[in-house]
Amino acid sequence: MRVRLVIAAIAALCLFATGASADTEIHEKHRFDARPGATVVIDVSFHSVEVTAQPGSAVDVSVDITFKGDGSSAKNAANDYKPVFKEEGDELIIRSTRKKGWNWKSVKAKGKVTVQMPPGMNLTIDSSSGSAKIYGDFGDAVVDFDASSGSLTVDGAMRELHSDVSSGSVRATVSRPLDVFTSDASSGSARLAGGARIAKVESSSGNINLSGLLGEGTFSASSGSIKAQWNSMPPQTTVRASASSGSVTLWFPQDTRISGSLDVSSGSLHSDFPALVRGKDRLELDGGPGAVNIEVDTSSGSIKLLANQD
Repeated sequence: MRVRLVIAAIAALCLFATGASADTEIHEKHRFDARPGATVVIDVSFHSVEVTAQPGSAVDVSVDITFKGDGSSAKNAANDYKPVFKEEGDELIIRSTRKKGWNWKSVKAKGKVTVQMPPGMNLTIDSSSGSAKIYGDFGDAVVDFDASSGSLTVDGAMRELHSDVSSGSVRATVSRPLDVFTSDASSGSARLAGGARIAKVESSSGNINLSGLLGEGTFSASSGSIKAQWNSMPPQTTVRASASSGSVTLWFPQDTRISGSLDVSSGSLHSDFPALVRGKDRLELDGGPGAVNIEVDTSSGSIKLLANQD
């Protein structure tokens, strides 16, 4: 009898241990009817996000989340983060968030949101702590990415691309120039290949590297270098670049006429374009009527104004 009781007790403990360490999973799919001009909104916490543009008449969504921890805590977390799919006006909303956090020592979570959507619809991703990857041609769409901690990778095309990250980098390769590219990062770098007609980038700690630009540029880096290259430059375009600790290198077409100034506190100056030397820390350029206007300064680092090599 005593042996049976001992065996039963051991079995109960094994079952408890198994239940305590068992995973709780969420696998949900949803389909929205696509509406040109509407916005797909992805509002998540720790999830990674992958969005692909492809022709069709629907927005297909898949949400996969795994919670690891003791049985009750994992199940409670799963209930709190159960995906919500709804339509509000012109927004198709995918949400998996919780206002209050949980004890991360007792529950570990991993999630992914996968979306396939047709071109012509805008996209907004709001993430607390998760990265996003965006692929394909989104047509005449505006794409926004906002994350407290997470990076953005883009390989495709859209009309506008905007990102605001507290801690994370932005890597974008576009198959045709954007109308507008903006990026604001507290800690992280920004890289754009493929160009934009208007580019505004600010980084507190990270490098800025843009190529294929076609117009106005405004760049600021507290700690990091700035590199920007233009394929063409309309007359009277404005370019502003400022670095606290880092170098600034700008490339323009060889026939560009430039007016403005280059200023350094500690560093060297170089210009492939006609310039007047005003002491060891300032160059002034006068390209005449219709010239591009530039203002470039850095506290610690070099400034180079270079002509594109054919």
